[in-house]
Amino acid sequence: MKFKVNEVFHSIQGEGARIGRPCLFIRLTGCPLRCTYCDTEYAFYDGTMRELDDLLDEVKRRLGPPVKGPSAPFVELTGGEPLAHPQAPELLRSLLDLGYEVALETAGAHDLALVPSEVIKIVDRKTPGSGEVHRWLEANLDHMVSGQDELKFVLCDQADYAWAKAWCAERDIWNRLEVLFSPVWGSLDPAWLAGQVVADGLPVRVQVQLHKVIWGAEKKGV
Repeated sequence: MKFKVNEVFHSIQGEGARIGRPCLFIRLTGCPLRCTYCDTEYAFYDGTMRELDDLLDEVKRRLGPPVKGPSAPFVELTGGEPLAHPQAPELLRSLLDLGYEVALETAGAHDLALVPSEVIKIVDRKTPGSGEVHRWLEANLDHMVSGQDELKFVLCDQADYAWAKAWCAERDIWNRLEVLFSPVWGSLDPAWLAGQVVADGLPVRVQVQLHKVIWGAEKKGV
């Protein structure tokens, strides 16, 4: 079993409820979406074909033996769009079988029913401003685990904020899942977003891309 891998790198989790946590990232090549704000266009095509066992050996070498608790080694499959690889669920299962805590970053345009339930799913619901709002499988909400998985909205502007707020309210998402609101880097003022969330009393987690704050927006491998 082979995967086209753009990069494997050890950094900190830059987004989501686990922000700041050390994490080993496996970035697969390729994505069928073309979001207006994409910051990983370099992963659309560039990569190296690697065998599953080779990838797993690197994970074990770089993370060491699995342990439980707050210092547990953490690995995330990202992209591109990792679920564009038909065998990605098998890679996720193999990582789980090694005993590590495993996360998946995905756009929600591919079927989550195939993903092992134990995988932490960070699902990016695309907004109108992304240009890809139609790339969504509504049934994916049924395969997200309350208290574990995260639903993320990357907001381009105030109109995206209003849309995301209404979309969540219509589905009572607030009482089902952890919701993340993130401003597009350099487009939507994070101070405005934080102030609006507080003013509206929304039960969401406001976040910025911590890795860009630390290393800058153009740095790869972080």
